[in-house]
Amino acid sequence: MLWGKKILEWSAAPEEALEIMIELNNKYALDGRDPNSYSGILWCLGRYDRPWGPERPIFGKIRYMSSESAARKLRVKDYVSEYAL
Repeated sequence: MLWGKKILEWSAAPEEALEIMIELNNKYALDGRDPNSYSGILWCLGRYDRPWGPERPIFGKIRYMSSESAARKLRVKDYVSEYAL
């Protein structure tokens, strides 16, 4: 859910981030408008997750995710070499 965490980071308020995530999800996700899809969006905003400290600007106690941390969990270089144009 890196995309959702980045939208939260770039938005002026969590409400704005939620609106943007719902719009993008409903337009582009294969399971858009499905309850499971909404659970993923709300997870990006801290629902279904424990508070993460210390409290920070923008995120508060919502767990932060960066491109670097996501890349450590996935084999990004292998994916890019296989599927990049």
